[in-house]
Amino acid sequence: MRSSHSFAGQGVYPEREDTPEPVMDRLLAGLGFRFHSVFSRRLAGQRDLAAEVRRHAARFRDGPLAPHVPQLRYRLRRDGFRLELVSECFGLYCAALSEHGADALPPEVLSAARLLVEGGIAELADPAGRLHALALAATATVMHGIPVHVVTSSDVRARRAAEALRAPLEKLDIGVGCVAQGMDPRAKRDAYSSLVVCGAHREIASDYLRDRLQIGARSGALLGMVGRLSGDAPAKDRLMLGGLRCALVDEADIVMLDDVHTPLVIATEADQSRERLMYEQALELARALADGADFTVDDEGASLTEGGTRLLARLIAPLGGIWAAPERREQLITIALDALHRCERDLDYRVEQGRVIFPKPSADDTAEVAEPDEILQKLVEVKEGCKLSGRRDVLARMSLPRFFRRYLHLAGVCADASGLEREFWALYSLKTTLAGLRPAPVKWSARVFSGVEAKRAALLETVRAEVAAGRAVVVALRSPPEAQAVVAALGEAGVKVGIVRGGQDETEQKVLASLDHPGSVAVTLYPAARNVTRGGASAAPLSLVVAELHDAQRHIAQIRRAFAAASCEILLSLEDEAVASRIGAITARAARLGASGRGELSARRARWLASVAQRGAERAHALMRQDLMSRDQYFEGLLAFSGRRE
Repeated sequence: MRSSHSFAGQGVYPEREDTPEPVMDRLLAGLGFRFHSVFSRRLAGQRDLAAEVRRHAARFRDGPLAPHVPQLRYRLRRDGFRLELVSECFGLYCAALSEHGADALPPEVLSAARLLVEGGIAELADPAGRLHALALAATATVMHGIPVHVVTSSDVRARRAAEALRAPLEKLDIGVGCVAQGMDPRAKRDAYSSLVVCGAHREIASDYLRDRLQIGARSGALLGMVGRLSGDAPAKDRLMLGGLRCALVDEADIVMLDDVHTPLVIATEADQSRERLMYEQALELARALADGADFTVDDEGASLTEGGTRLLARLIAPLGGIWAAPERREQLITIALDALHRCERDLDYRVEQGRVIFPKPSADDTAEVAEPDEILQKLVEVKEGCKLSGRRDVLARMSLPRFFRRYLHLAGVCADASGLEREFWALYSLKTTLAGLRPAPVKWSARVFSGVEAKRAALLETVRAEVAAGRAVVVALRSPPEAQAVVAALGEAGVKVGIVRGGQDETEQKVLASLDHPGSVAVTLYPAARNVTRGGASAAPLSLVVAELHDAQRHIAQIRRAFAAASCEILLSLEDEAVASRIGAITARAARLGASGRGELSARRARWLASVAQRGAERAHALMRQDLMSRDQYFEGLLAFSGRRE
């Protein structure tokens, strides 16, 4: 279990070292995980803990809370996370919460919070309960003297978490800060100085990489001490985080599993002065050649004549370098001639805000060689006096699992981790435990069609039927091209559609508000639902139509909860790329044979195919995460000798 609160090897920047565990320790830990999976999957002793917390909360309510805080901090730092002290911390938080009109917290929330303090993944269905569990665990951890990062899936959720935690925690003299993309560095540094910091995972991880660039190799205790003595240690006012001590992760299944594929990268513009000089020389040489005598231009492009080749050899004599290679220089000059004589501004390309933009090729266009296209782009940029596009120098790179594994203490909460237990253990050495009842399974019906056009026609028919019945409709999609096609089709049919992208701007707020009225229609793109909260007694009944295969069925459940949908229908096509790649060509061919005249499969076969495709998508993404872990381990061993891990 990841539950270390030890500060060994903290030095300049407290974090866990990337050292592999001994084989015997890994073996024993694996046996412990299997035992836990079979016998300890559900938390025990919830009623006893709840009774103890209620007793302490009643005692604290008799007077002001502030006098109790210093003594409890002292005992926690002296004796550690003993159960009676953790219960006192929880009671203190509940007393602070009661001042804001909240009722006593249920036993499963208190037990989940205790698990977070110890380390692990707690499953808790209620979103408000998960937030209280994070706050309870943060209270106990901070009073032990350890700053806490409450990690969320987006900036919007980070702000919501900070607002919910700020009032009760400030009663206990615990400051709460929030970091988000686009913040002023000084304001962000002030936020990180708070004892509890709420932020999106990628924002905190990016700030960590920037800190690592400041620190360099001096992160261990001995090197950090040497750096301070020599005056070579980075100034504290230049660092953001100050270390990775404790992370409490909200929606752990999304943050720690779903979002791990894109690497964290800090990059800067590369020095392209020498490259630009080469392109400038190429254009000047090309301008020195005469049309007809030295080169010809036809539909296939420019080509040098024999006289042009000889003239070019004389012109490049003083230059040397790359120009000494005949084949390479002739290829470059030929492309430069294309840039000068075949590429016309506002016809073949356009210039916007100092950037050259070529139209995107259609799916039918193919290029025999990719490199000349890139060179042509840069030659046109030099011709137009624009900045060169393309190359950036990567200063630091890291995967998200590797970042989380560097926290001295790591824990998280999610609604449902069934089927994800092995992944949490393999990636983070965290055991999953059920704190309360799992959320009710999502009931959905499926319709599968042989072609995309038949699916879109059925989608339009479904939306019209739901609107006529007085229900609001949300169409859930994954890819922007499909969203554009669906919005266009609905618009042509006279259906007014709003788009929810998760930006939470004024326009989007109006779209969400409109869903409280009968007959409203909106299209949402995953993962916009992370930032959506819809509900209330006055809200109109809402139907969810999922028109693309999602990565996991729990994503559909998340969308349904976010929009408070009363029903869910999945519409798929055998021509959808995601579906075809998951069920295989033979299965798809056999399914088409049983389609009706409208191209729709029977309800039973559609349900089976949708389930097969969904399970295939979940397996594929699980394998991708396993591959990511293997690559992490490989590069860790490959680069270990260099002393620089990022």
